[in-house]
Amino acid sequence: MAMSPEQAEVWALLEQGMTRRQIADHLSLTYGQVKKRIDRAKKWADTDPAILSAMQAVGTEMTPHGVWAKVDGYSVYLRPPQIQDSLLDRVREAMDGITPAKPVAPAANLLNNLCTVYPIADRHNGLRAWGRETGEDYDHKIAGKRLVEWVGKCVDASPASELAVVLDVGDGEHMDDATNATPTSKHALDVDTRVFLTIETSVESLATAIDLALAKHGKVIVRVLPGNHNPTLYLAILFALAERYRDEPRVEVQKVPGEFWVQEFGQCMFMAHHGDKAKPDRIVHFVADEFAPMWGRTQHRFLWTGHMHHMKAQDIGGVQWEQLRAMTARDAYAFSNAYTARAQLQAITFDKDRGEVSRVKVAC
Repeated sequence: MAMSPEQAEVWALLEQGMTRRQIADHLSLTYGQVKKRIDRAKKWADTDPAILSAMQAVGTEMTPHGVWAKVDGYSVYLRPPQIQDSLLDRVREAMDGITPAKPVAPAANLLNNLCTVYPIADRHNGLRAWGRETGEDYDHKIAGKRLVEWVGKCVDASPASELAVVLDVGDGEHMDDATNATPTSKHALDVDTRVFLTIETSVESLATAIDLALAKHGKVIVRVLPGNHNPTLYLAILFALAERYRDEPRVEVQKVPGEFWVQEFGQCMFMAHHGDKAKPDRIVHFVADEFAPMWGRTQHRFLWTGHMHHMKAQDIGGVQWEQLRAMTARDAYAFSNAYTARAQLQAITFDKDRGEVSRVKVAC
């Protein structure tokens, strides 16, 4: 008993460094066929030779939970290692299957002096909440649907600016792993599905949002920031989107480490941070010091944070700071603490010389 010739073929290509997608193209197979063969081959590759010998002796292909072996008068119980797919393995597998987006032609009559920013704050995909505001419970399906619909409405009502920014300000996902607790405070979370499905929903809905922006604007910058709920998981979303748009020259997915986003646009300076680790005045001072040349070249400066889920704004040392409303519905924790903020998404358009010139809002 051993791998079949078909399983051995794909396993050999995998060990040579080829991805599942590359193997499928090389052997003229579907991605699903390659995945099944690799999964079956892995069973044989990971099984201890002693276990294989025992299986051969009794004529079975079923992997036993353990085998007794006698060695020099001693009886030894051999148990196969418990193999569990890690989150990293699952993310890698998902990325192998991503088909790159096909390049599309830009829209006509673009306004070269304008940039539209779509700041997405605290979507909390994967959260389970009673639908008090809308009549339907908030879950990963509603989170994906809401993002696509609201971005679509904002895109339709915004000018055809040459540049657009799809900006995830953090906490796009409600959980960071299968423990269903915030990583730092270990606050128990109400979730509606598994991490794997949450990743899938986030990537699909964000990709659709990017496609909507791409149909209206000349170039789309994509930036995904971490939050206190998803300080590690956000990387899976970021790299998956980068893979999807690797062949689209009009989409720039910024794979930049760190928790701050800073971008220059003419006389405008854009800044963003989730807002969980520093207050806005401290962020302003930090950016002024770290990006002093850009600060000196610009006259209109804007900072967006999330985290607190309610709207707040202030002028701080030459910067217009906005604490964005969250996109998510209110969960049991929000109600028990008497929070009253409503969900909202905005599209803000800027002129290179004059700063903000228009704004669109969508809310429940």
